Amino acid sequence: MGQAAPQDDSSIIVSLSEAAMHMYSAAIDALPSDEDKKFHKRADVVLEGMRKLRAALTDAASSDRPSPAVIVELSSVRRRYDSLMEHAAAAPSSSLGQQLYVTRVHARLSAEEVANGTGLRADLPDELEAGATPNDDEAAKIRDAIAALGGVPGTEHLQYSDPEHHEPEHNEHEHHEHDGAHVNGHDGSLVEENAG
Repeated sequence: MGQAAPQDDSSIIVSLSEAAMHMYSAAIDALPSDEDKKFHKRADVVLEGMRKLRAALTDAASSDRPSPAVIVELSSVRRRYDSLMEHAAAAPSSSLGQQLYVTRVHARLSAEEVANGTGLRADLPDELEAGATPNDDEAAKIRDAIAALGGVPGTEHLQYSDPEHHEPEHNEHEHHEHDGAHVNGHDGSLVEENAG
């Protein structure tokens, strides 16, 4: 009668998630300025870990055993993840995947809905969110979708360049050597109004 009940899987997952988020929050707080060339590399490491954590919590929330603690923790992780993604998407040299993710979340659209509406593969938005690089045709469709949805949130101080001028895609981890980092180095679509 006096023995404590053993922890179930959901409570263990929540405890592990809380511990992981403690470390991720410290890493987020320690990120350099978004103008720093190391910003995206370090932010991407945190985002990758948080995606894995989010997936584990999503699976736990889908189990047959209800657990309010799991959905509360999942909500917390998603909010912190979205906040960092928004920061990364608005930073110089952000990827199209980051920009698309933040734009569609702000527009209350799912990855599947965006893919269907833009003629993209159903799994492409999730792949781009995880760091994949689109081909030229996919990149053009993504830029058009972002523009149609009102642009990337948090970039009101930026303006879209000529939509007909599509520069080649680059991996954001390999091309951060821009003069002043005023142009979005991943897709060339965002330019500061007062650059220079």
